[in-house]
Amino acid sequence: MIRFLKKQKIMHNMKTIKLSLTVFCIFMLFLPPLQAQNRPLGGQFRQRITEAKLREIGRMLNLDQETISKLRPVYMAYENELTSVNFRELGGLNQVNADSLSSEEAEKLVIAQIANARRLLELREKYYTRFRTVLTPQEVIKLYQTEAAIRRKVMMELRRRFGGRE
Repeated sequence: MIRFLKKQKIMHNMKTIKLSLTVFCIFMLFLPPLQAQNRPLGGQFRQRITEAKLREIGRMLNLDQETISKLRPVYMAYENELTSVNFRELGGLNQVNADSLSSEEAEKLVIAQIANARRLLELREKYYTRFRTVLTPQEVIKLYQTEAAIRRKVMMELRRRFGGRE
């Protein structure tokens, strides 16, 4: 029984460490743009975060090293273009009090949400064929699911740490 409890505690600690590392790395993606062109380490930092996400995706999809090596350049390009999508605005319609907005504000919000959704769809269409050169369709779905799970974890951690402030 003691062995079982120790094993459970170790597993819990490992999950906590992985979650914390993932949250920390992804947390930086949701900060205002770092203006990488003005900061010499901005691009390198974003690349390290993307590498951490790629490792997590590789782990969740149970990919071997060869597959990860083939996926890396495609995923890096995808991530680079994905920075143009504002994920906060994608869910923004569900978090706003519509009655508190003027017609103009409401229209701008809807148009911005549609533009972001369109941009995300275009990126997924563009990169689906590229991902398919390395992954099965099921793995592509899991890749998107893993990304969404990472975003949810980050947002939950941000809410926990900052109490829902923006």
